[in-house]
Amino acid sequence: MAAEISASSPDTTRSNAPDSLWWIERCEDARQVPLSLKNISLNKLHRLFKLQKKQTLIYENPSVEDSSGKLVINPNQTLEIVADFFKEKFQNKDLASIASFQGIPRKLNKPFTSEEVRKSLESLKNNRAPGGDEISGELLKYGTPLLHKSIANILNRVFEEHETININSGELIAIPKPGKPKGPPKNLRPITLLNTIRKALSIITLHRIRPNIEEYLSHSQSGFRPERSTSDVAWTHKWLAAKAKKEDVEIKITGIDMSAAFDTIDRQILLDIIERIVEEDELRIIRFLLSDTVINTRINGATKERPFVSNIGTPQGDSLSPVLFSVYLENALKEVRTILPRPTNKLEKTLPTEIAYADDVDFVGLNFVDTEEVQNTLHKYNLLVNIDKTEFTTLSRAGTEYKNTKKVGTLIGDEEDVERRKRLSNAALTKLLNVWIKGDKIKRKTKLKLYRSLVKSILVYNCGTWALTKSEEEKLNAFHRKQLRKVLNIKYPVKITNSSLYNKCEEHPLSIYILENRWRLFGHILRRNIEIPANKSMNSYFATHGKKFRGRPLTTLPVVLNKDLSRLQENTLQLTTREDLEHLRCIAQNRQQWRELSTRIRKAAEAPRRTTETRKALSQ
Repeated sequence: MAAEISASSPDTTRSNAPDSLWWIERCEDARQVPLSLKNISLNKLHRLFKLQKKQTLIYENPSVEDSSGKLVINPNQTLEIVADFFKEKFQNKDLASIASFQGIPRKLNKPFTSEEVRKSLESLKNNRAPGGDEISGELLKYGTPLLHKSIANILNRVFEEHETININSGELIAIPKPGKPKGPPKNLRPITLLNTIRKALSIITLHRIRPNIEEYLSHSQSGFRPERSTSDVAWTHKWLAAKAKKEDVEIKITGIDMSAAFDTIDRQILLDIIERIVEEDELRIIRFLLSDTVINTRINGATKERPFVSNIGTPQGDSLSPVLFSVYLENALKEVRTILPRPTNKLEKTLPTEIAYADDVDFVGLNFVDTEEVQNTLHKYNLLVNIDKTEFTTLSRAGTEYKNTKKVGTLIGDEEDVERRKRLSNAALTKLLNVWIKGDKIKRKTKLKLYRSLVKSILVYNCGTWALTKSEEEKLNAFHRKQLRKVLNIKYPVKITNSSLYNKCEEHPLSIYILENRWRLFGHILRRNIEIPANKSMNSYFATHGKKFRGRPLTTLPVVLNKDLSRLQENTLQLTTREDLEHLRCIAQNRQQWRELSTRIRKAAEAPRRTTETRKALSQ
């Protein structure tokens, strides 16, 4: 049984162990994590004993070219080329490195607690590759409170005594970008594996600063925030398109794209911004996490190492870095907003002027913005706008080009997005062809689990924002059933009814799944702040600003939502005015009432259609 940690204070004597491992020696042996049979299941215990054996991460070395254009085979040469490329990218000689500590050594005003350590370790996901410390997350995740207390004491002593521990190093693994030709190092994507303790410290810091960060960020930012996602960004664009189809107006969207935005920020500027937002303790922790970041490129078969110090960008690989980037970008966008013309038109005042997801930023209005001014302002913060990828989109009733514009992975045109999702999901289905044709060798339950995880998830991405006609829904249902038949390897002459197929796969028609997601997302957005772009776009839709087109309304998201409500019997709910929207918003605040409404809508949609004979019988 693994030895228990001594209750006395850990020994501070350093041994000859690698720098990345010395801190864990204070908890005695790195491979002897304390366990408690009372607090851990036998299944987890068995998993831990397996993890105690040193595991080697298996990966394929990248294919790179030398200066003459020839592919390199020697691992040491590959290491040299890859390391030099990323060193140039992640190291700026003109910028000074951040000092780990500032001021005299002193205790934290709010020291780390064992409870904070426990919660941060519990949030780590299993089966993740370890960093340079070779300590799997599970080894600490399933430890006893004594381990959590020891780690908290170590971290507190770091700031109390300004004692450096080497947890900021990362192992870089380069993988090829999909769809890019092999050879040029620029077509490689860096994956950084961090030490487990650094991940835990980042999570603790994130939990501490989250309220301050949420208050600082504007409502337009949807990236890396609680209860926000790409879905509300796509929802916003769909309602803006519906507005343009409903009235004789043109809505202009200027989408800017930043090149390697996470890797270009100035860390000192970031610290200056953070200083105005968070408390002293959190500022000290973030300073520590941004300092002495060493990257070591890992290549299989290489007999040497090429570590280098990174002093630019947010260190990748933990949960804190994207949030720090959002803060940095928000500070830059605050200055951008001062140079943009203010809305003067009544319609423009109701529109969401900005829609952002991480570094993807769209400016909305009746005119395109001056991208040169935006570029110059962002350049002050070392954020580089890729002019070639800047998109100018016009939403209008007559226009069709905007339908193929992609926003956060979703095309604005519903029909176009569905066709694209079909192609992508079919490609994923084909890759697993050997799994589907193995018949009884793989359980049906396992096949269906793989299908839902690897294929269906691609097909239904952001499906809650789709507005489809009845015929389009039927085609999509047929496509879904065709995929299910392939999964179960059902071929002619074997026949199976649609209902039997759904029962066998424990599935429902995809149109019902889409309806459920549509109303779940609708309620979720209605419960959010009224100032987020998704809510502002809905309010703008019901505010009349231009001449309405005559005739039956085109199939758009608000029209489909109203049709869903019209299916209900003895129903007074509808979605045709701003008052209707506000009434639904009131219902959405009560989750139980909203679930009941969504269930009624689903049951009405599942009700069988009236056949010709039924209609005749009813008419008589």
